[in-house]
Parts: sequence; structure tokens; C-alpha cells
Amino acid sequence: MLITGVATATVVSNTDTNEPSGVVITPEGKAVLSGTSVQPTSLTTLAANAAPTLGLADSVIETFHDSDVDLCGTTKVKQDGPVRVFEDQYNVIHMTVSDADAKGWQWHGSVTGFTNNPKTAVLDCDPVMIGNVGNTDPSQFDQKTWIQAFYFDGTNAWAYGHQDFWGNRVNNDPDCHRSGATDGKPGCWYASIAAWKATPVSSANRHLSFARDGTAPNHIAIYPHVQYPGDASTPTSGWIGYGAPSNIFRGRNQDGTTDGYWYMFAYTNSGYAGQAKGLCLFRTSTPANKATWRAWDGNTATPAFTQAMTNPYPTNSNTTCAVVQPATLNTYVRSVVWHKPSRHYVGILRKADGVYYTTSTDMLTWSTPTILLSADSDEANFPTLIDFDGGDWGDDNFDRAYDNGKLYLFYRKKNPTTGNLRITRRKIDITNYAADAPGSGNPG
Repeated sequence: MLITGVATATVVSNTDTNEPSGVVITPEGKAVLSGTSVQPTSLTTLAANAAPTLGLADSVIETFHDSDVDLCGTTKVKQDGPVRVFEDQYNVIHMTVSDADAKGWQWHGSVTGFTNNPKTAVLDCDPVMIGNVGNTDPSQFDQKTWIQAFYFDGTNAWAYGHQDFWGNRVNNDPDCHRSGATDGKPGCWYASIAAWKATPVSSANRHLSFARDGTAPNHIAIYPHVQYPGDASTPTSGWIGYGAPSNIFRGRNQDGTTDGYWYMFAYTNSGYAGQAKGLCLFRTSTPANKATWRAWDGNTATPAFTQAMTNPYPTNSNTTCAVVQPATLNTYVRSVVWHKPSRHYVGILRKADGVYYTTSTDMLTWSTPTILLSADSDEANFPTLIDFDGGDWGDDNFDRAYDNGKLYLFYRKKNPTTGNLRITRRKIDITNYAADAPGSGNPG
């Protein structure tokens, strides 16, 4: 039910001068991130509706891709990260995954091809990204990168990836932990978020080809806050730095209009050198410019995004990143979508016993996660929420949930005996709201 009461909100400026600024503060003291669409005096807004309730729409389990069946010659395409989707200027949908060797693959097709039958989308057997560069210099942030997030600006596509440096890949470093061994040695694990850019697609050639957006290490969007330390001070587990990003999604004002920013969650795992373990929230007004990402500073009264995670090697001077609601968001958030009728964000994450969702009106305060699918990590991993209705109506980056019959939970299903991997999906229903059909009067 729509709550019809109105409230007056004021705007508080922040100090991030590189992007549109402003935070809406409601009369109740609630902070709402805002941007260029907010006027610098006051704003009348509607109170938020009830949070959406998600459920499995039916008992049907669909296999989108089977690594033992849908081969590229003799090559098995195996998922080792979340699926990501965008729709290009020719109304062609591109869906990618990276495999365990950080090689990126894509499927392409129409909305119909991705919804009516999950196997009618075409698997492109020419890899779109070779992320396993193997650079042994940690200061170059260029060892192994998996596609984790997409941004499409109408012409060009960017793949934002989780870049790993592991000391145990470098000539079998005897001071670093070896996988499968019980040795008490440090992990020597160093993560960052790298930006790779694809050449523009054409109407005839749907293939994408990603290359670093700049010469290493200048292709990095989000660096760790410290230099890679010596083996003696390296944590025994977890990575130093930031990785496992969510999709890139648009921010919204309280009335549902876009706020002029794009956002991305990133996880930091080790709790090292003053950096708390948990999720950091980054934003930019220009995702095509990797240098413009800024981290939330931790102030909930007047949220500001001022922290630039620059290359730590010249000065080692990056500040730590504030974590968002660590008691609730204590694992990766794989995807975030906006549900317009309720004016809530919906985040998807997995815990030990299954896939969960959580909701928020401001990206800073999230509900206690609710289970969506009971499953262990072999049965459902890398969960993401994708609504294929979006692309044709201005939602090229698929960051909105319409719930009009094309909303799916994608995840990887593994056969623990054979190792066979399937990209699996279940149809999702938002049970307490009517469908929000897209169209010219209801664009993304």
C-alpha cells in the first residue's frame, strides 16, 4: 500500500567536489543519499513503502549452461564468479562469467532468447577477456583478474574485476601458504578492483574484447589501503585490499528518481592494518572514469564519499574504508537491484545455509537477511538477481527489478562428485507488490 504522507527534507552538502553532492535529511533524521536531482533548498518526498518480500515463483529449476554438455570444442566453460549482464545499443544482451583461470566468456541474444528458453542465448566460444596475466610484481596489480561487474555507457563497456595477487603463485614462494597444506604460513594475498574496457560492439559483430583500461598499474579503480607487506606481517588468512565487487547500480533519491551517482559494494577480508573486515560502499558520477570512485567515510548523519583509494606504493597513505553495517552484511553482496514500487534496494548474498536477500532505502541501513533459497555453497554459489525486462527501457545495466515474469535468481550449481558446474536459475516473485511492467511511461 502506498503511504501518502509527505515530509519536507533538507539538503546537506558534502565535501566530495569531484561529483554531484548532497544528502537528503528527512525530518525524522533519516539520511538519504542524493545527487544532482536534489535542489539546494528543500525537497518534498513521499515516505517509503513497505519493504518488498521475495520468494521463489515456482518449483522449476532451469539450467542455463552445463559445463559438461555445452562445450566450446573440447573446452569446458566453468563459472567461477557471478554472471553479469548488460544490453548494448543494438538491443543485444551480453551475459558474462569468468572461469577459474580468469578467462571471461559471454552469451549474447535477445530478451526472448534469455527468457523463453535458457539455452537459446548463444555461447561465444572466443573468450572476451584473458584475465590471467601472471605478473609477478605485486605493485602492478596485474596477476589474475575475474570479471565481477559491468558498466555500459551506450557505446563502450567496462568490466570491473577482482584482481588477485597470491604470493604462492610466484615461483612457489616458500614463505607463503600453499593450497591444501596445513602449514601456518601467511596467505600472501593482495586484492584490488581493476577496470578493463571493451572495444565498441557493432551490429554485425557481437563479440566483446576486453583489455586493461590503462597501462598497469593505472588500470586499477580501487587500490588496497597499504602496500603489500613483507611475509612476516602478512595475515595468515584473508586478502589485503578490496575485491569481490557487487554489480554497479544507480543511486536513487527518496522519491525514486536517480541521484546522479553509480554505486558498488566491495568486500575487504582480512581486517588488516586498521581496516575493519566487511563491505565498503563506493560511488562515482562517471563509472567510465575509473579514477572517480570514492569510498563512503562512515558518517551516517551526512554521508560523504571523499576517500580516493589511490596507488599506495608512492606514499602508502590511503585511509581505511568504512564498512557498512558489518553485523548484517558480513559477507559479499553479489548484486543490488532497485524495486521502484517500494522504493527499496534489494541486496543478494549467501550464507552457509543458503541464498538470502536484504532490503534498504538508503544503502546504509539494511534489514536482517531473509532466506530465499536453502542450499549449501555447492548447491548455490555466486547468486545474482537479474530482471531481463529492463534493457529495452533504459535499464541497460540491469539494476532494477520489475517482477513482470522475467526476474531470475542466477547461481552456480556444482556436482560434488564429478565437478560438473551448471549455471542455474530460478524465477523470483515479489509477493507483496503487483508487477511493475516497464514501458515508455515507466523507464529504468
